[in-house]
Amino acid sequence: MSARATPLRERSGVRPEIQALRAIAVLAVVIGHVWPRFAPGGFVGVDVFFVISGFLITGQLIRERERTGTIALRSFYLRRARRLLPAAIVVLAVCAVLTLVFVPRGLWEQYLGEIVASLLYVQNWFLAIASLDPTRAVLDASPVVHFWSLSVEEQFYLVWPLLIILCYAAIGVLGRRGPRIAPVFGVVLGAVTIASFVYCVLQTGVSASDVAYYSTFARAWEFGLGGLLAFLPLAHSFLTPRQRGVISWLGVAAIVGAVLAWRDPGAFPGPLAVVPALGAAAVIIAGAPELSWGTIRIARLRFVQWLGDASYSLYLWHWPIIAFLPFITGVPTPWYVLIGVLALCLVVAGLSLRFIENPIRFRTPGFVRARTAILGGLVALAAGTVGASAWGIWAAAAEFG
Repeated sequence: MSARATPLRERSGVRPEIQALRAIAVLAVVIGHVWPRFAPGGFVGVDVFFVISGFLITGQLIRERERTGTIALRSFYLRRARRLLPAAIVVLAVCAVLTLVFVPRGLWEQYLGEIVASLLYVQNWFLAIASLDPTRAVLDASPVVHFWSLSVEEQFYLVWPLLIILCYAAIGVLGRRGPRIAPVFGVVLGAVTIASFVYCVLQTGVSASDVAYYSTFARAWEFGLGGLLAFLPLAHSFLTPRQRGVISWLGVAAIVGAVLAWRDPGAFPGPLAVVPALGAAAVIIAGAPELSWGTIRIARLRFVQWLGDASYSLYLWHWPIIAFLPFITGVPTPWYVLIGVLALCLVVAGLSLRFIENPIRFRTPGFVRARTAILGGLVALAAGTVGASAWGIWAAAAEFG
């Protein structure tokens, strides 16, 4: 390890194997929702996303600190908001309108309450607390139930930079003769990761509640695992391309095996979550060795890379489309119709990526010219979503007591 903390494979641009990991993760989730018989463990895609986020965000923050001498919290939070909020606000606003138009009033309080919780990025705790109430009927899977994982991610983004800043501050207090950032952060992050994993194992399955499944504390170890990867030396320095190719395939096999084999989300995250998490870690460590039989040949396919780009939009839109369809049509959705639903999800995700995510994220000329109007519109949309949800909750409470 060098004196300076060197995140794995520091270079500008997109890593195709990580884009492919995103594609695998989102496909696992979507297929698990569309055809659960074929991907009963599709929920492990979320675990893969958590490891990826831990790796990427840790590397970005460390590189910024070493390049500039500081971590600009305001800029970091603004970048995260610009990346994640616009599409999420649009999805939640659409969900609020469709709920008020198509969903029976008996479900308004739950659905609209979850929409507000999702907008505030506390949906995971809303669901965790609800699962603790033995007198409450089992919650219907609302159109925004999948926002629980996005809430966990946002909470990670809120805390993680502060943890890294504290590590650097501790080194500053110790002075020049103190340890460098890599061992300090390794110890701190290792302790957080181990503590979270122990809590995760102990909490999973101890009661009929889903607290462990939704808890940020029970999921923090997956971000921690990704963060620790950011401090590993380059795989090229100690592994041959052939070894890296084998490790990459083993990682993919672990993830796909979990998707096909794990059937009980109630036993999650627990020890079983180690399999997809380590699978994601293996792919990240291996990188992209140039081998005729390597995973990189698949990872570089145009559709796979596009799916990685669109993974956030696809994750956002797929479940509302699936969940609202029976309310709109009035009948359960046959399995063969779900083929068209999957195609619709891909189309909507592509449109969302092109017209909502990318213009704001990359500050295209059109966005720059209309920035004030767009930002004002998003704020108004968020406020309108909260207002409509509050009215719906009040109306449902007044009707059903």
